[in-house]
Order: sequence, then C-alpha cells, then structure tokens
Amino acid sequence: MKVIQSDESLVKIAFSGRLDSNYISNNDVKFFALLNGLEAPVVLDFYGVSFLGSLGIRMILMALKDVKRQGYTLKIEHAGPNVKDVFEMTSLGDLLI
Repeated sequence: MKVIQSDESLVKIAFSGRLDSNYISNNDVKFFALLNGLEAPVVLDFYGVSFLGSLGIRMILMALKDVKRQGYTLKIEHAGPNVKDVFEMTSLGDLLI
C-alpha cells in the first residue's frame, strides 16, 4: 500500500499483490488510519492487485462506509479483469472507474 496523492482534491492509494487475509491482517490498521479525518474523495488504484479475497472486499466495504460518513466518495481504478469480475459478482461494480 502506497499513498500516491494526498491533498485537498484527492486521496489516492495504490495497492499491489494479493488482497487476501494475510495482506489485510498486516495492513488494514494502516489503511484505516489514512482514511481517518480525510478531507477529499478517495481513489484506490488496483493496478498491481492480482487477487481480491473476501477480507479485501470487507475492507473496501468498511472503507466505503467510513468515506461516505465523512461526506466523500470512494472509487477503484485500474482493476484487472479478475478483480473486475469480483466487483461485478459482489454488486460493487459501480465503484469502478
């Protein structure tokens, strides 16, 4: 996980590898700390994500809830075909840009 941009216009965070239970258990606290008190829309760049597991979906849903509560939007960009399929199957396709 890497913050690419963080200013008043956008918070952009890039992910890579497998967003599975191992990744989430090691990075979710850092991720949610980044979202705490944000003051801009959020874009998650999934260019380097090869797999999205159930805990990754849960993390995104929790982030979506937090971001909406703060009055902003959350979108996913550069998702590969396999990850796009997961978003479509879970009715989260509207998050994709």
